[in-house]
Amino acid sequence: MKDAETAIELSRVQVRLIVPGERATWDELMREHHYLGLKALVGRSLRYVAQYEGRWLALLGWASAALKCAPRDAWIGWSGALQWQRLRLIANNSRFLLLPGARVKNLASRILGLNLARLSEDWERVHGHGLVLAETFIDPSRFAGTCYRAANWLELGATRGFAKSNRTYVQHGAAKRIWLFPLHPKAAQILSGAWPHPDLPHPELKPMMSLTDTQAQELLSRIGRIEDVRARRGRRHSQRSLLGCILCAVISGAKGSTEIGEWIERMSPAMLRQLRCRRTAAGEYQRPSESTVRRLLQKIPVESLEQELGGWLQRQVAPGTAGSKKNTPRSPSTARRCAAPMTEKARPGSCSRSSIKRVESS
Repeated sequence: MKDAETAIELSRVQVRLIVPGERATWDELMREHHYLGLKALVGRSLRYVAQYEGRWLALLGWASAALKCAPRDAWIGWSGALQWQRLRLIANNSRFLLLPGARVKNLASRILGLNLARLSEDWERVHGHGLVLAETFIDPSRFAGTCYRAANWLELGATRGFAKSNRTYVQHGAAKRIWLFPLHPKAAQILSGAWPHPDLPHPELKPMMSLTDTQAQELLSRIGRIEDVRARRGRRHSQRSLLGCILCAVISGAKGSTEIGEWIERMSPAMLRQLRCRRTAAGEYQRPSESTVRRLLQKIPVESLEQELGGWLQRQVAPGTAGSKKNTPRSPSTARRCAAPMTEKARPGSCSRSSIKRVESS
């Protein structure tokens, strides 16, 4: 053990985001060595690796914050309305794994500190806004939380032992210890203030694209060829209208169901009409919800989607077509690469500054 401890200099340990080609290895190691395994990182997420001279020492996974946590919410002091608006400013350290091998004193707390120092900036670059608070939950039957305490996290107490299951909460009896780390010195004030704080991060709004009636008609015709993968019961929106909205949002730069849902909320009535969205009895167009978008993305055959999207984009810049290139924010050569992130592949820099991840169920 002594040789192992002297083999690593803490000052030379680095923490970085994984690159696309490392995703499969990261997931496999987490499933193999973490006691919880790995099914998915809920909502928006980031994956990190800690390394020393190219050798992987640890893996860290960040995901969207817990929807409800009484001790955390009391510490923040926010109202229910503000919680819904600002929960996106908190990230959850849902996985932290020291890989088998050398064990060095203070290694875990050093890695946590390095990760926290860059977390908000990375989150803003990938997801469009920064963070003000980090949280995690520790199983006291397995861990004492020593490395979190050494990295200056705050211990708030215990959960009530419930877990979210679909639309309800189920008691599992295994209470966790709650830890917080303010990424901003006024984190609680920013999150709980009735008026927006000057340092409150603002999400970047994705640009809105426009379509001619001819372009919209051809798009709907193409994606209408894709077999409807949903159960017949409970369908409210037509699949082709849903896909039309999703594809226009993705082409405009939206990533994940949350940003796609936000983009759809800003669609003009004219575009809702062009994409033949559902109308109410009063004649108003009904916008698909984020949960509807997420469920469809989990089931849709991506290969068919890529093929139809690529063919449609190619038509927009082909000689003699009715559309003009200015209405298409991406060139046809990037069609497959724009759609590819829905299959959890990396999005090339030419398509966007960050990748679109396929939505996974929580």
